[in-house]
Amino acid sequence: MKNTAKREKETNREYALRVIRENIVKLELAPGSMISEQDIANELNLSRTPVHEAMQELSSTKIIEILPQRGSHVSLIDMDLVDEAIFVRATIESAITEMCCKQATEQDIQELEENVTLQQFYFEKNNLDKIMELDNDFHEKMYRITKKMQCHYMIRLISIHYDRIRELHLHSFNPELIINEHQDILNAIKNRDAKAAKEAVSKHLSRKHTQEDEIKKIFPQYFA
Repeated sequence: MKNTAKREKETNREYALRVIRENIVKLELAPGSMISEQDIANELNLSRTPVHEAMQELSSTKIIEILPQRGSHVSLIDMDLVDEAIFVRATIESAITEMCCKQATEQDIQELEENVTLQQFYFEKNNLDKIMELDNDFHEKMYRITKKMQCHYMIRLISIHYDRIRELHLHSFNPELIINEHQDILNAIKNRDAKAAKEAVSKHLSRKHTQEDEIKKIFPQYFA
């Protein structure tokens, strides 16, 4: 498991939740692997309580299965849960993107443009982790523009099932497609074209269906 430093004002539970989540999404904690609350607490230099609380929250999304007397394991990728996560996210982000077309300021648009420019820069540097980070920041920015950060928190929690597929896509296929799709969303927001924005987001979030079989062939051990 890869550890990162605790952020300013981050509670111990929030810290444990973030690090465990990041390791699951990045497949450092691979689907099907066993995990120990005590081992994670030791790794993060925390007591067991905040780690237990984080694990309970993750288990509520079915990304972790807690086995009485045996420990816990990271769930295999269940495509039904992936589809459900995409459905929830696409439904909410369709509305969020439409609102962005009306509410985004010139400063907001400039920040989105800078994000996409940086995605292209890191693509040329072959820094896939940075592209994923900027991808997440791009979408979070739209929630901030529309003042819907509670929705963003909810989406981040359930999207963990979809995020593992995103990670596999990023490392298996050409990430420039992702960057181009973000550019399409940005162009629609700049043009205040709500219909085009919603269509661009729908295309972007449904991409996992186009290469699902190839992903399963490459990583069969990860799937339920």
